[in-house]
Parts: sequence; structure tokens; C-alpha cells
Amino acid sequence: MAESTGSHQYGNIILAHRSGTSTGNLKVSSSGLTWKKAGAGKTVEIQQGDIEGFVWSKTSRGCQLAVKKSSGPMVQFLGFIDKDLTALRGVASVMNKEIEEQALSISGRNWGGATVEEGTLVFRVGNKPAFRIPLRDVGQVQLGREEVTLEFPVDDTAGGDNEDALTDMVFYVPREATGFVEDGEDQAAKVMYDQVLEHTDAGVATEDAVVTFDSLAVLIPRGRFDVELYPSFMKLLGQAQDFRIQYDSILRLFVLPKTNTPHTLVVVSLDPPIRKGQTHYYHILVQFPSDEERQIELELSDEALAAKNEKCGGKLQKTLEGPAYDVFAKALRGLSGCKLTKPGTFRTADEAGFAVRCSYKADDGYLYPLERAFFYIHKPPTLLVHDEIESIEFMRQGGGVLAASAKTFDLNIRMKTDNKPEYLFRGIQKSEWQNLFSFIQAKRLRIENLREAELGPAGGGTALDLGDDIDTGLAQMEAHGDLDDDSEEDADFDAGADSGAGEDDDDSGMSDDEDEETETKKKVAKAPKAKAEPKPKAEPKKRKPAPAKKDDKKKKAKKDPNAPKKALSAFMFFSSAKRDEVKKENPDISFGEVGKALGDKWKNISATEKAKYDEMAKKDKVRYAKAKEAYESKKKDEEEPKEEEDEDDEADDDEEDED
Repeated sequence: MAESTGSHQYGNIILAHRSGTSTGNLKVSSSGLTWKKAGAGKTVEIQQGDIEGFVWSKTSRGCQLAVKKSSGPMVQFLGFIDKDLTALRGVASVMNKEIEEQALSISGRNWGGATVEEGTLVFRVGNKPAFRIPLRDVGQVQLGREEVTLEFPVDDTAGGDNEDALTDMVFYVPREATGFVEDGEDQAAKVMYDQVLEHTDAGVATEDAVVTFDSLAVLIPRGRFDVELYPSFMKLLGQAQDFRIQYDSILRLFVLPKTNTPHTLVVVSLDPPIRKGQTHYYHILVQFPSDEERQIELELSDEALAAKNEKCGGKLQKTLEGPAYDVFAKALRGLSGCKLTKPGTFRTADEAGFAVRCSYKADDGYLYPLERAFFYIHKPPTLLVHDEIESIEFMRQGGGVLAASAKTFDLNIRMKTDNKPEYLFRGIQKSEWQNLFSFIQAKRLRIENLREAELGPAGGGTALDLGDDIDTGLAQMEAHGDLDDDSEEDADFDAGADSGAGEDDDDSGMSDDEDEETETKKKVAKAPKAKAEPKPKAEPKKRKPAPAKKDDKKKKAKKDPNAPKKALSAFMFFSSAKRDEVKKENPDISFGEVGKALGDKWKNISATEKAKYDEMAKKDKVRYAKAKEAYESKKKDEEEPKEEEDEDDEADDDEEDED
């Protein structure tokens, strides 16, 4: 624990908000408070200048710290213990703020007084607060004769997974209520209604959207959607399903130009995510043609526009024009108040893009190195914030000769969270090594194998062009000395050998006479070493011409078309069943990468599904055994009569010679 006036870290602190509660880590210092959701996601920052004071209360599950802001509702953190108050007082004193201890009402009564305090409705029983309602979470306000009804929106994010959700509250406000009395003839309920309405978006363009974008191409979740933007939420209207998303669920917006295609993505990051069945989507990917232009005018009055700008940072303009993706992003940013991120200084090796092509799991996509995060597009979209990264490792493919000759490399990113997950991005072109290395160093991220990474993709070695016909497995064994000295493959794979050194090399370019002369010279050179008188050397036997050898081999290797097909393995049955599925999921995947993707899927299937393909392989093995037996039996029967015919032909030839 740091000194009482220094910074403090608190784990398992709960942030109370509209979608329920989320657990994370809270950092408290003289500059303000920062809360980060466990496992990445929502982040709440409160600067020292925005803090008016603190309220400390004991609850049924420990203690609660409420932060009073100069503008907006209170922010409440739960999960403290009694002794934390001393350290928090020390930090508050540095800020010149007081921590007020306030007991909560536990009487359970539903009759008391209500007041609106800086965007928060506080209900008190016996001068003790019973509950607080952030009015920004109110979707609609209804006024009755002596009643005020607050309605809370239920959107399509995972925050609505709870079995019980608060949908509305009704307050009975009699005429003589002292909490809402103003000069004039307005009754108390009307005064409360007006005060609540000032801190919500209720009643402002609730029936009609502020702006609508028709038939947008949404990649995740896939489909065509009409996107309607309202003052406090957005709607995605599709053919099969609609989504409603409150703006406080939006973490950040990203504008990401795609590489080698004339399209730009606008990514909407959410916490909590939207859900479709059992699938949760933390990122919505909307695709725009990069050259499409758009002009819009928001359906907002000047008063409503000014009120929205006061709440959301003043970046909303009534008229917007320019590229369609930019107009959509700026309109959503202005209405939601979230931040907008675009690519920074990183460029690819050819200076043509902002992302490097790679594959993650079984999918091809692009990795965007942004100023504060890495963002992988596309399935699944993965955001890796720099602050959450523990280390990065540059990984070469193969070893020795192969490492220097490989055309691609892998990048492994390890995170700081409890289970320390790793994200392996494979197949990055080696030309991107230096740009990525320089970018990561500039961001002061720890490189696990720094000394090796500094040597580049070749590892300081000399790259060797192995060619397409060399078995890379044998090449790697040779590099490690795993092959015997008399191995034929070892003799053939000799980087320093002359082109004509191998006697049996059909492509040596030497004639038969030259072969004989070379062989003779070698034998003569060995003769002086013998102790006895060398015997007269017999004339060397001429070998068959190389083309004849090739023809013989081809004849021997010719396959009988009537032979039965060999039995398939379980993996081959799996590949046959899933190949079209992999191609459909990844339309741009290359032929070689299809096999890699199938291999990854095969490793991750369940034992039950694998048993199905094992059974298919067993049946096919039995089929092949029976077919082979029948084939060999038939072949034997056909060969016997043929031998008898050959003998008769030879006998006839002998008779003709005698004549």
C-alpha cells in the first residue's frame, strides 16, 4: 500500500450502472480516479477538476464511495472495506475535498422525500438516502395528475441478461409535497416532471429519429441494416432481427480504411455487447465505400442541439457532409459523446495501408497497429489495448536455414489479465518485420525476445532459396545434422557442390562419355595408394542413357486405373466435409491456407464429433481390404492365361527357326 497521500489500487471494485454491476480495478490518486473493467472493456475516468466531493456509506456488502461531479450524476463504486476510508481521506485532502459519511436508510419504507441533485434523483427516508437514480438512464418520463412515471429502456445488450430488470418507477407527488415547490400555480408533480426532464433525453424527438442511414452493409453481425440515431440510443433494423443500443454502452468508435480494397470500416465497440441467440458481439462492423459522399441535417431544434452538446462535449453539428463513413462516425460521436479513433503513424512496408495481413485461429484478416491498441479485423474482431499487454514476441517459422528463408513470421501477444491469454497472429509477410518492430519499440511495449527481434526476420543468417521442389522437412533435418552422411537426400542437398558432382544426377548436363571419363579418372587416382601392382583395368561398362531410366521409372510408377482407392483417414473425411464451409467463411483464402484452417478446426473439435470420423475411417479401411483382395484375385486369374499364350508363341517361333 502506498502512502496515505499517494496513489492506491483497489481490486474487485464494482461500478454501479444501468446494465447492472461490473467488477474491475480502481486507481485513486491526487489527479483523479480511473476504473477499468476486469478483462478489458469499459473504462471510467474522473479527473480531479470534475470532482466536487465524496460520500462514504456502509452497505450490506461492505462500503460504498459515491463521487459527486461538477456536472452530471454521481458515480458509485462498491466493494470497499472499513479501513479503506483512512487512505481515501488522505488522497481527498490532497485534492482539497471532503469525504462526507452518510448513513443509508434501512427502514424499508416507501414514503419519503425526493430531490434532483446534479442529474441524480435522490430518495430519502427520515433524511437518510434510500436510493439514487442517475437520470441519464431514464428513457421516458410520463406526467399524471399527481404522479410522475420514470421508464427505463431495456436494450439488446448483454446487460439485459438478468432475469429481473427495472423497467419503470411511479412516484406519487401530492400537491403539498415540500420537495418540489416553486413560485406559480404549477402543482408539485409538474415541478418534479420538469426538473427530471432537464437531465434526460426524454421528450426530445422520441418518436422520430434524429437521422437515418438506409441499407448499410454490416459485416458483424452480418446483414443489411437501416441505422436510426436517436438522442439517447441507436437502432439497427434488419430483415431478421433488430437491435436497440443505449449510447452509454458504446465504448469507442474506430474508422479503419481497409487495405487493397476501396472500403472503410466504422467499428462501434460495446460494453456490454449486443447478443444474437447465444452469440455476443462486442464490436459492430459497418462497411462504407470509401468514395461515397453524404450530406445530412439532424432533426434537432437549436435548443436540443445546444443541450446535447453541453452533455456530450460539444462536437455535434446540425449539418454534416463529406465521405459517408466520416459523416456516420461524426454523427454517432456527437450524439453518444464517445471518442473517435483513426489510424495513427503506422504504415505498411509498401506505404499503401494501415494494417498488416495475417491470420488468427482459422480466419484471415488484418491487424491494425493503432496509437493505443492493436485491433484485429475480422473474425472475431479483437481489440488489444496497449496498457493490457504484458509482452510481444516475434516468432520465426522453422529454424536454421528455414528461418532465414521463410517468407512470413508470426507475432504472439501475451496479455496481463489473470489467465494471461495469448493471441498468435500468423503468416505476416517478413517485409513488415522492421515496421512492426519500430512501432512496438516506440510504444514502449516489452518485446520478449528483443535481441533476436533486432536481427530481423532472417535472424542474422543468410537466406537460401530452397526452391519449390525441395522437401522442407528434409532441409530442416539436414540443417540440424539429423540425416546420415551417406543419405541420398543429404548428398543432393549440398549448397556448395558443383552442378555435375553427382553421378546419378539426370539433370547434370553431362554426356555418357563424360561420365565414363570422370569415373575412369577417379579410379586411376586411387591406384597409387594400393600396395600391390594394380590389375589391368577392365573397360568400364556403359550405363543406360538417362532418358531410358526416366522412361522405366515412369512405366513402373504407372497406376492401374482398375485398382481400388486407398482407405481415407479420419482427417480426410473431416476435410472433405468441412472444406466448402471453410471456403464460404473465408472467400479470399488461398489454397494452401485452406489446409491450415482445416488442421486448426480438426484440433479443436470435440471427442464426440471426432469419433464420428474415426468410425468412417474404420469402415473405409474394411472396404479397401475387401476391394484389394478381390482386385488381386481377379488380376491373378487374368495373368495365368496370358502366360500360357506367351509359351505357345515361343514354341511357334522355335518351329519357324528350324524350318
